[in-house]
Amino acid sequence: MKKTISNTMEAIQKINILIGLDLSEMDEALIRYVQLVRKLYPVSTITFLHNVKISELPEEFRSQEKLAKIATGIKSKIKNLIEAGESIPEPYQVEVTLADFSEMAFLDISKRTDAKLVMLGNKQQLLGGGGLPQKLIRMLPLAVLLVPETFNPQPKRIVEAIDFSKYTDVVYRIGKQIMQHVSLDEFVIEPVYIAKVSWQFFPGPSQNDIKKILEEDAKLKQKKWSKSYPDSAALTIITNQDKNIASSLLDHVKKTKTDFLIMGAMGASSLTGLFMGSVANEIIQQETNTSILLVKRQIS
Repeated sequence: MKKTISNTMEAIQKINILIGLDLSEMDEALIRYVQLVRKLYPVSTITFLHNVKISELPEEFRSQEKLAKIATGIKSKIKNLIEAGESIPEPYQVEVTLADFSEMAFLDISKRTDAKLVMLGNKQQLLGGGGLPQKLIRMLPLAVLLVPETFNPQPKRIVEAIDFSKYTDVVYRIGKQIMQHVSLDEFVIEPVYIAKVSWQFFPGPSQNDIKKILEEDAKLKQKKWSKSYPDSAALTIITNQDKNIASSLLDHVKKTKTDFLIMGAMGASSLTGLFMGSVANEIIQQETNTSILLVKRQIS
């Protein structure tokens, strides 16, 4: 596997980050992860956000006075947690919103702060559902970074999930920007393509037929990759007909001890068109110690 990157530096703009907190143990992990995000990408400002769902509060706590007191108390608690952890050199602010739908609060704050990246917890061992992150991935028209509390504090390896869709160029460029921002001696980046046979087009193929189809596909994809991205690392081709694309990709990530996965996520920014690619959807349903960056467009 090649470990090369173009010497031609692209201008990398600093980005504003929005970090979702839920007042659980996951918050501490997300605050610690800020240091790793800074290592991967230049950061401008950080906004920590917690939304209080008014409909879940007892009736006696829904007066304007009580709600204001609750918001003030939560903001103070979050600030104390941040100050007790590792120092955050960038300017940061804490927002506590009061809305029945947390996803609408995130959409509003992301627009107001001009956030380019939303960072959320991806709980592995900790209690708590992943309903909100899944909704935000579908809804928000920006990149979402899912961070497990089991992340490696000293990341060394990045995998780019390549599917030759409209997201491939975005995934490649984000990976390139990360590698320009960090030292090549610190990180290894690997573009990975999962080759699969579409059974509906090849009913009842023999093992030799499958092997031939996959070999031809691999040659075509490697040629296309090297032609489109000559300064990139060589494309790794994985063939595993016994598992789906998501499982094959996560197996590779686990086997190679990958710390950071970049992949495209199909999505829409309107409430009437919420959808996500099947591979991305399956990826976020499975346990992993790898941080996952789901992108819809260029971050900067």
